[in-house]
Amino acid sequence: MTYICVFEDSQYSKLVPLIHTRTAFELRCGLFTPLERVVKHYPNTSITLFCRDYLSDLLQERYPYRINDLRTPDDTCLFLNGRAIFSFPVPLEGREEIGMQDNTLVYARLKGENAKKILPGMLLTGDPIELLKGTVPVANTQVPLINYFWDLVKHNKSQIEKDFMLFVKEGSILGRLSEGVHLMNEDQIFIDKNSRIKPGCVFDAEGGPIYIGQHVTIAPNATIEGPVYIGNHSVVQSNSRIRGGANIGEVCKIGGEVVNTIFHSYTNKQHDGFLGDSYIGSWVNMGAGTLNSNLLNTYGEVKAEIDGTVINTNHMFLGMAMGDHTKTAINTTIMTGSIIGFSCNIVTFTYPPKYLPSFAWYSYHGMKVYILENALHVAKIAMKRRDKEMTSAEERLFRLVFQLTEKERNSILK
Repeated sequence: MTYICVFEDSQYSKLVPLIHTRTAFELRCGLFTPLERVVKHYPNTSITLFCRDYLSDLLQERYPYRINDLRTPDDTCLFLNGRAIFSFPVPLEGREEIGMQDNTLVYARLKGENAKKILPGMLLTGDPIELLKGTVPVANTQVPLINYFWDLVKHNKSQIEKDFMLFVKEGSILGRLSEGVHLMNEDQIFIDKNSRIKPGCVFDAEGGPIYIGQHVTIAPNATIEGPVYIGNHSVVQSNSRIRGGANIGEVCKIGGEVVNTIFHSYTNKQHDGFLGDSYIGSWVNMGAGTLNSNLLNTYGEVKAEIDGTVINTNHMFLGMAMGDHTKTAINTTIMTGSIIGFSCNIVTFTYPPKYLPSFAWYSYHGMKVYILENALHVAKIAMKRRDKEMTSAEERLFRLVFQLTEKERNSILK
């Protein structure tokens, strides 16, 4: 038996606010999350996930894998960094080896006692390589690493193309097409079973593949320009323009104009308004006319604030990151490089700040704390509307996120 261990490392915190309720290897880019891609690369292997302790209960609900409990006898274990996008699998067989990139552990193929030395907490806070120096050869490797949210945005469009080529391979129309649907470059269009494409829709795959999951509805007169991914049970509203790099997760309702933007799952942006070069979490609801800027008037490089530090992203085109359970009112306009935290509420006719901490309530009166019990109540209502009940593990984590983000929230409110 060969074992796979997908792990978080100490750099996960740079991916705020997206990692408050999920691991780094659950952030989608292309057709899959890094974890989903690993599972496809290595079928019939025993998988263990190493993550922050406070996420372990939630991951145990989501997956049938061992969490923070690696049980390896003398067999090989392949450790894979959850921030890496492995378009091609690291070989399971071979000598013991550590794969490094810019002082980051990308993978480690270890056996027996060396594998047992690697513990979850060590990967999150320490340097496991120190334990193995001099005993395991080190190889230099080059794979895309996700350091900040804009790296997900940067690689998303090309990763849709790579994943389609590697795992889907060719187009197939299994769903129902109404009269008046136009397909351009049909060999690059995959529409899964029980999906319905209504009259007047145009699917243009000349710029890249289009993947439509199961039970998807595309309402009349929508335009889809590849590369695009639309997940199971999602809805694209009438007259929408879904352009290259749009990546819509499961059970979303999306309208307006969207370009190179990732929606995680269970998110609503049903109305007109442009979103570009952004990553939007789960359970987000955007009021009519919500839009973002993804280009400065100066055509300069966009800056963003992470952990109190302003960083030059080196991107000319960049929108925003928005955390789970955040809501925006009608006609909300969000600036380039904005980072909007977990469970925020934006109700203002002016531009909100480029950085909003989690549980911020921002209105024309300024910013105040979104009371935890009120935010939790709204989140439960939103989930129930989609026939989902918040589990006890989800509620505990929701409350914990409030505690973990209290210090930065208070520093800004002062």
